[in-house]
Amino acid sequence: MNDNEFDGLSDNDWDETWDFAWTEFDWEKHLQEQDKATHRYLAHYEKVIERSDRIDEVAHLMGWDQDDWTTDDGDSTAAEPEKTEGSEENRAPASPGFDPYTIQKHPVYVSTHALFFWLHRAWDFLAPACGAKVPVRAALNFSSSLSRAEHYGLLATHSLDMGDFSLVVCQVKRGMTELNHALRTLQMIEDSIHPAVAQFRHQALIRLFDIREIWLRVMRDCREELDRRVSEEEN
Repeated sequence: MNDNEFDGLSDNDWDETWDFAWTEFDWEKHLQEQDKATHRYLAHYEKVIERSDRIDEVAHLMGWDQDDWTTDDGDSTAAEPEKTEGSEENRAPASPGFDPYTIQKHPVYVSTHALFFWLHRAWDFLAPACGAKVPVRAALNFSSSLSRAEHYGLLATHSLDMGDFSLVVCQVKRGMTELNHALRTLQMIEDSIHPAVAQFRHQALIRLFDIREIWLRVMRDCREELDRRVSEEEN
């Protein structure tokens, strides 16, 4: 992150960005493209999963600048809508190729959503395979904790996008609590229940700790920005 990017969408041209009309078909096509980004992230992630710097390497492969990938999606940068001179009413409509910015394009959203997607999908396969061997309470607690953690992560990403950095920290801390609860629940499930449990736990821990690392980076950057603003006010 850098100082300029912190001020990017927090006081940007929201009215100008959304001054175009899309049908449901257009939006559905747009959302399908964002779904592809999720799968593209996972494909890159699988290739470099053994690397200790996999988070940054996947960001690089996705086309995000490694110094500021938590704020700017270089892989899907949208062009500014073309404007004509004159009043607001005379503004030209967006071209058919105009790709609007949505929260689904934010690198923090793409990366964490992709990892949560893998966790949910893998757990959905594992739990039925283990049958009644997995305690129902543990299965529900793990799944619920994942969902709540992802929910707070989404809220934090939205707050980050709007420049509400103190709120970002609060939301991430709540997400961390749920993430830790998921980790504790996962550790309580015994490997002897099913041969696939140990393999799932190993893979799940990698992704859970990577989500945690991404969130820690976001909190660190937000706190640094808040400290910078306080220093500027004091001076």
